[in-house]
Amino acid sequence: TTRSEGRDMSRFRKLYDSRWSVVLGGFLVALMGGLSYSWGVFVEVLKQDYGWSKMISTLPLSVFMVVFAIVMIPGGRLQEKISPGRQIRIGAFFFLAANLLSSLVVKFPHKWWLLFSYGLIGGIGCGLSYSCIAPAIRRWFPDHPGLAVSLGVMGFGLAAFFFAPLKANFMLPSYGLHGTFIILAIVTFTITWLASWLIRFPSEWHLHLFGTVHLSGDDSMILANVGPREMIRKPLFWLTWSAFLMVVYGSLLTIGILPSYGQTVVRLTGLQAAIPLSLFSLVNGLSRPVIGYVSDKLGTLKVMSVVFLAQSLVFLLFPSHVTTYGPLLAASVILGFGIASSLALFPVLTSEFFGVEHMGINYGILFSAYGFGAIAIQAGTYLHDLTGSYTPALLMAGVTSLIGTLIMIYIRKTYKVS
Repeated sequence: TTRSEGRDMSRFRKLYDSRWSVVLGGFLVALMGGLSYSWGVFVEVLKQDYGWSKMISTLPLSVFMVVFAIVMIPGGRLQEKISPGRQIRIGAFFFLAANLLSSLVVKFPHKWWLLFSYGLIGGIGCGLSYSCIAPAIRRWFPDHPGLAVSLGVMGFGLAAFFFAPLKANFMLPSYGLHGTFIILAIVTFTITWLASWLIRFPSEWHLHLFGTVHLSGDDSMILANVGPREMIRKPLFWLTWSAFLMVVYGSLLTIGILPSYGQTVVRLTGLQAAIPLSLFSLVNGLSRPVIGYVSDKLGTLKVMSVVFLAQSLVFLLFPSHVTTYGPLLAASVILGFGIASSLALFPVLTSEFFGVEHMGINYGILFSAYGFGAIAIQAGTYLHDLTGSYTPALLMAGVTSLIGTLIMIYIRKTYKVS
């Protein structure tokens, strides 16, 4: 018996140590999916080369985000049947096809081509791969869910920091749209394929020994392990979904307009205008582990409420105060914290509210709010094209973000969750 217990403990230590490789794999997969956040550098190029409006130029990104969110739902269930690693490898082929086909926009300079190639096919690849990250990591880390999940999805936020200036200053000037998309095809496929071998679910033995349940707050009224059908009948789900939609609207609006805002309102060069988006992405990525760690200590909803309130104030003050370079950089930092909190903590919130057993499909359903939020990209550019000003879209983002914050506070008080 003693020898058997010793072998079990040795096996447990190996599993415990190896679980960080799952986080690394998630980071790399998220990094490739997050390349979509640097789409803003293409907007002025498409406008100049093909005469497209800002709304048309950002439409492929909007379609990408919507498809991405929709595919998260079946992706959450499919990984349980074929394994997350195998599903991510399928996603890698979609990334490859999406970028290779997008490179042919120089032959087919029509909006529908990029809507199909980058928007539809790329969105499928992102949904299939990204849906596997949080559920796998969360199962390995019931002790530090916020920190571990946020480290894994950190790559999604950091991608634009690395690739936005790289695209703007090197790829596009040197290789044009055609060559840039071919480079992206090779990079996204290779890294996603290699990272897929690191992501796996823990064994039932590990789950039994280490446990899966984590609830923030000793007096929580939440019951764990709720299936998707039962979940969508609960008022708590719709409150959480609505809050996600409200706060993510402004974040996606930022991604779509920040470079153009810098060039047209603050009068920056293309290189200078790429820096606020890169800073936004850097904070989006690097702050996620910090936010996750703090949420483990203080409570997920407490942290989210504070961050989203700050985000709301920035949007409301944006038109009147963000007219020079310094305030634009400061606003980018605060808004980076906002989207970092959304994408790092809503997966954790899903597991805290509805359990770990069905987290893949449950978070996929909740993530549909992100797809609806992608309308913000089109709404913002449409309002700009209509009025010639970013003010209506920015004020709308501030109001929606404030509504989301109030919903978070209501959930905290009503369901006694910290």
